[in-house]
Amino acid sequence: MLLALLPLMALLLYWRGQIYDPALLQFKGGGLSLGALLPDTVEPWQRLPALRAFSKNNLYEYINGHAEYFLAAGFRSLTVAEYRLPTDGQQPSAVVDFYDMGEPLNAFGALVDEVGGGQAIALGEGAFAGPRTLGFLAGRYYVKVAAFADGMPLLPLAEALLQGLRKGSAGQSGGELSLDRLFPDLGKVTATRYIKENYRGWSFLQRVVERRFQRADGREGQMFAVTVNEAQQAALEQAFRAFCQQEGIAIQALQEGGVRLWQLSDPYEGDWLLLPLRGQWLGIFQPLDTTILEALRRFLGHG
Repeated sequence: MLLALLPLMALLLYWRGQIYDPALLQFKGGGLSLGALLPDTVEPWQRLPALRAFSKNNLYEYINGHAEYFLAAGFRSLTVAEYRLPTDGQQPSAVVDFYDMGEPLNAFGALVDEVGGGQAIALGEGAFAGPRTLGFLAGRYYVKVAAFADGMPLLPLAEALLQGLRKGSAGQSGGELSLDRLFPDLGKVTATRYIKENYRGWSFLQRVVERRFQRADGREGQMFAVTVNEAQQAALEQAFRAFCQQEGIAIQALQEGGVRLWQLSDPYEGDWLLLPLRGQWLGIFQPLDTTILEALRRFLGHG
């Protein structure tokens, strides 16, 4: 009788294995903290109950051929949610990808690379929109909203998602990336991009944010910012000075109006400025003048 019970027990265990709690699946993939923060209803959107979660080990199942990019950019986990419109019944009308990139700067890099070619919109600390796609930042998360047809109201959905993430620890973890804290106000911003490594061929400059701008007098320029912790500061300065010596770039230390900076006479880039600040290096590819000096004083005055 005991031997006869063994097949029955195996069948029972198999049947129980097919009944699972979606929340447990979300927890396994790192999506439990997100599930409670996502709105169920955003007029006219309705969230479908099931969430999907992916880790480093199975990300390729969701974005085969593109997973390597995210893995190299700091990816930790992905949670996928679906929303529907009343006209589509129980079928999803849009899919939302929540990429946990580990830290805000990694999330910004993914945002720019993925949807940075779209129209910039006012949503959080950075957002772009296309005909069927909208991407934005929420702390260490890069969030991508993709519709299955043109003309769907993605912006109200994205605004509600961002608000929900900010209310919970998921959106705040890792802090918010503020580009205005990285750059002084030198004029109208015309473009912002992220360069993961070898900025301008300089192997010692990694994970750089570059911004192009147009001054009030119509002149165009560009600047860059790179975050540097205390342990990296000395090594970066040594590498930079060695490069300048090798390339014949003269460095002049200046103290102007309370602002300490380096002015470089570069045979390739012309005269430009570098501020090795605590926690950040700031480069401006223009010679020092009164407008730049005043902008730097305001920038440094805000800490």
